[in-house]
Amino acid sequence: MADLTGADCFVLALSRMMKRQGQNGLIGQTQLQLEGVPDIATLEAGAKRFGAGYPLLNARVRRSLFSLVPSWRQDIHSDRILGLHLWKEAGAEAVDGGIAAKEVKSLHHLAEDLLNSPLDDQSGVRNLRLDLILLRDGGSALLFTWDHLLFDGKGAEFLVRAFIEACKGTSLPDFSNKPATPVPIAAQLKKAKPATDRFSEIVSNKYRSLSSNNPGPCRLRYKLLKFDPEETIKVQERATAFSGLFAISFYLACAARGHRKAFLSRGSDPTHYVSSILVQLRRKGAHSDPFQNRVTVLFFSLKKEDLGSLQDAVNAGQSQFEDMTRKELGPSFEMILRLMRRLPSFFYLKFLGSQFSGQITSFFHSSTGTFALSESHLCGSRITDAYHVPSVSAPPGSGLFFGEYQGQLTATFSWRDGAVTEAEADLILAQVKNDLTGSDLE
Repeated sequence: MADLTGADCFVLALSRMMKRQGQNGLIGQTQLQLEGVPDIATLEAGAKRFGAGYPLLNARVRRSLFSLVPSWRQDIHSDRILGLHLWKEAGAEAVDGGIAAKEVKSLHHLAEDLLNSPLDDQSGVRNLRLDLILLRDGGSALLFTWDHLLFDGKGAEFLVRAFIEACKGTSLPDFSNKPATPVPIAAQLKKAKPATDRFSEIVSNKYRSLSSNNPGPCRLRYKLLKFDPEETIKVQERATAFSGLFAISFYLACAARGHRKAFLSRGSDPTHYVSSILVQLRRKGAHSDPFQNRVTVLFFSLKKEDLGSLQDAVNAGQSQFEDMTRKELGPSFEMILRLMRRLPSFFYLKFLGSQFSGQITSFFHSSTGTFALSESHLCGSRITDAYHVPSVSAPPGSGLFFGEYQGQLTATFSWRDGAVTEAEADLILAQVKNDLTGSDLE
């Protein structure tokens, strides 16, 4: 059906490592907050139509014996249906028409339970699950829980957009993949050289994550920082004041300084804080392909001396970003990932483990920008907010992620029990909020 991208193969190796440690693999979630309750019959019909229209939703990964490159293959149970699971918070009103909905404590508890449950064992298609929960305030939320091997963050936004079209009954876009253009091995190695040099520089730095190297089974947790439109404008103005047109260094600095706060609370302060930031390779368009991880990566390494002030941290990140852009390290890292596709997952992770001392990175981080959704309604209900809850592996055991929907910024902090305590999560988010808004200066 489609060969895995270089980034897909990294996710494949990481997910298999997580499963061996009892961490359930790399699963992401996108939450839509809705005004009122959508038309459930239309939603169910749209889900069935969407699931039937895209066989990748129920595909498995198999490695070619000829090329050794993993690819998606059609599952033998191709008749599986993408169903809709109905829930309601304790205290929420029942659905009209006597539609049964199971009761749960809260949206947050349901979301965490889904992120800690294997998709394979749930009813419906293999790589996506849909859950609608009625909230006690009269609203509802639709949860898309997806396999990170098939979607990245921006791809999940295009997934939501295509799903809404399916619910409207319009024709589904064709996302058939074109084979990648062959590149001679000598050209691949030459293009990969700048990233190889950067890679060697990064791994020589002494950095750690908040997790141990082999934590074993540990539950995924998350907390949200939400900002209303007025607060979001203030954050955007600060980002521009600190970093100019490229806010990537501003959000990275906030994430790094937040994590440093947790290290300092433990009486520790690593010499470097390393994070890999994903860069989208998709072209902007009305029907962008939601499937597969279409990203490259840029590695940042901030010294602890850089993190003493927000401006110093932003300046260090900005300098590295400009240098990596000038050297075209994004396309270069993409080529490294492409070259590594033929490595079996065990050797892939063994190589990364030896290079990164088992830590991978200090923390995960990304900023997906404005949510790629032009539609304001879903099955008769207005969409009031949309954001992602990414999973993280341990190590590194934590990650900070930013996104925006209709002028509302959301910061999601995800972590693994045993890597970060609840008190440390609050400490990290307090520092992040101070840096985002400048509230410590008021």
